[in-house]
Amino acid sequence: MIARSMQYGFLPALLVLLLVVQVAGAGENEALEFRRIDPPTLNRHPFYSQVTVVQGDAKHIYVAGQTDRAVDYKFGDNACRHDDWRGQYIGVHENVGKALAAAGATWDDVVFIRRFVTDMKGFRSVMGDKENPPPKLWKNRRPPPSTLIQVVALSEPCQLLEVDVFAVVTEDSASE
Repeated sequence: MIARSMQYGFLPALLVLLLVVQVAGAGENEALEFRRIDPPTLNRHPFYSQVTVVQGDAKHIYVAGQTDRAVDYKFGDNACRHDDWRGQYIGVHENVGKALAAAGATWDDVVFIRRFVTDMKGFRSVMGDKENPPPKLWKNRRPPPSTLIQVVALSEPCQLLEVDVFAVVTEDSASE
């Protein structure tokens, strides 16, 4: 009985605390604009937006995981444009670049990149190819922090690589 009364005694206090936090934080988001973008240069997936832009003093851009899908992809097609690591690496990063461009950003605005691969050796074969290195993505800045994760599978059996990024654009960086 004592434990039950203590449990219910905390509930009203918790609700008041949540209300105070919600009211206190309400004014902070008024200065931010949230937009979801599905650019015409990328497929429109039924389960997520390709890009989220959060704009205030700086524009924060969150790009959904991109794969080697074509613009006319339909859910369940299992269609990749390329069946090799190098082709998919280039195709995936092209799609990320299209998403960034739709939000007014470039690779130089990326502040974090995360890559999911189905085979670490396959990914390293592209990155370590001295005779035919992968295209450079960052022209004006060093590459941002990143995470590389090997997974059992991606959303379609043909996919070898998926990449998502976060980017930030300020008025200063937009004019560079």
